[in-house]
Amino acid sequence: MNELERLAASKARRAIMLDKAGSKAEAIKAYREVIGLLVKLVELSDSPVNREVYRERIAAYTRRLKELQEDGEARATQEEPEAKEKSNALPAFLDSRPPVRWDDVVGLESVKESLRQSIIYPSKRPDLYPLGWPTGILLFGPPGCGKTLMVAATANEADAKLHVIDAAKIMSKWLGESEKNLQRVFSTARSEAVSGKPVIVFIDEVDWLTVHRQVEVGGEARVRNQLLSEMDGILTKFNRSFLFLMAATNKPWLLDEPFIRRFQKRIYIPPPGLEERRRILEHYLSKLRTSRDLDLNRLAEEMEGYSPHDIFSVCLDAQLEAVKKMFEEGLEEPPEITMADIRRAMGRRRPSISRESVRMFEEWNARFGAP
Repeated sequence: MNELERLAASKARRAIMLDKAGSKAEAIKAYREVIGLLVKLVELSDSPVNREVYRERIAAYTRRLKELQEDGEARATQEEPEAKEKSNALPAFLDSRPPVRWDDVVGLESVKESLRQSIIYPSKRPDLYPLGWPTGILLFGPPGCGKTLMVAATANEADAKLHVIDAAKIMSKWLGESEKNLQRVFSTARSEAVSGKPVIVFIDEVDWLTVHRQVEVGGEARVRNQLLSEMDGILTKFNRSFLFLMAATNKPWLLDEPFIRRFQKRIYIPPPGLEERRRILEHYLSKLRTSRDLDLNRLAEEMEGYSPHDIFSVCLDAQLEAVKKMFEEGLEEPPEITMADIRRAMGRRRPSISRESVRMFEEWNARFGAP
């Protein structure tokens, strides 16, 4: 509760700041996030007084959210017709796979095994699955721990076509256009899956599209209903379709239970442990010139709370400093990277994963996880 209250207060301050600065699109997104957190606080709080305070804030932020959305729609109706024609185009999504394999993802072996059983094996021998196979997979965990990377690697391992939807970009200022955007993506994917080759539709930051029903306003409710309709067409019992829906979220507690239950697989992507941190360091630093004093075991211990992305950023910063020194001092090549260099980089890149956030993910996993 305390962590949620602090997070809600921080999000509220940011929403108000963005609103005052005139950043309407960002303010709308921030207001949605804080409203979702407040709704969760209403559900969890045992204090009638606190619940009433949370409801009042939800009402105030929802009113402001509606005002911003209505203002955006009014401005949209005044734009040139040509602009609307451009907005009718299919929203940007990837139709090719990034060159990444499971070997590029350090650790997470149990996650790979679950995805292998859910996607790769059924696509190779569908005759062995008279009851069908999982077609809805939700990945959740702290930011920077490899959810998106795992999806891309899975698509390559399964030789599947990959469509990546950015939940924030699917929304359109044109009335009814957001639902059509979503419908077109799924329609395209369904037609491709008829060939028998796996197709993966991946929705990143899915919580952005699926806020709690209590706070849905305007086009958000229509988009949510469209998404649920598309999901119901895929995530049915005895489904033998080669169309898979994968989604990722850093905030699983913002999802409501009817949406959660639509995913047969709900897989936790945890932060790296000690051995995984050491292997991630080894993976990146093996590409650089390093000194003999570099103790990966010691660095891995010191990097508790660092996500894989944090570790990459530390290694990148160390590389940049070495190259900078080469140019500034007229050296023939970058100097070797030392323990001191890595620690200086760590001083600029603090760990992004707190123990409290890990506890929240583990509690959610204990309740809803289904690997």
